[in-house]
Amino acid sequence: MVLADFMLGGGFLNSRLATRIRQKEGISYGVGSGFSASSLDHTATFTVGAIYAPQNIERLHHAVREELDRVRKDGFTAAEIAAAKPGFLQERSQSRANDDELETILTERRYAGRTMAYDADLEKKIQALTPAQINAAVKKYIDPSHMVMVQAGDFAKNPPVKVTP
Repeated sequence: MVLADFMLGGGFLNSRLATRIRQKEGISYGVGSGFSASSLDHTATFTVGAIYAPQNIERLHHAVREELDRVRKDGFTAAEIAAAKPGFLQERSQSRANDDELETILTERRYAGRTMAYDADLEKKIQALTPAQINAAVKKYIDPSHMVMVQAGDFAKNPPVKVTP
């Protein structure tokens, strides 16, 4: 799921959501996704967020839903995955080169009873992932019909709209 999230919306400008919603259609100023799994509980979250002009909410919601449905139906390609792995792994490596981020990582690992060997093992597993494994995880864990949509902002001129899933 962490690599699927990276390709879907975590990879900033090279992700599917950013390419479509920000670059191609110009619906939002910024868009991305995030995946987080708890180290101690059996819980995880997947989120999609965007900064947008209120009048674009329906187009934004439609585009996000369409991209989520597309990745569930068609999956990620082998070429897309091969291109994403080095960027994802490099991002993790660079975060460890930042003292503040490394301190956070070490604190989180200690709290969860893990060492940096956990990260080394995770990165080996990421490198070994197949398209079938990644696409199966997406189909299992991302279901747009179970997602909740929240709108926040100044809606004085453009009130929030009810967007159906």
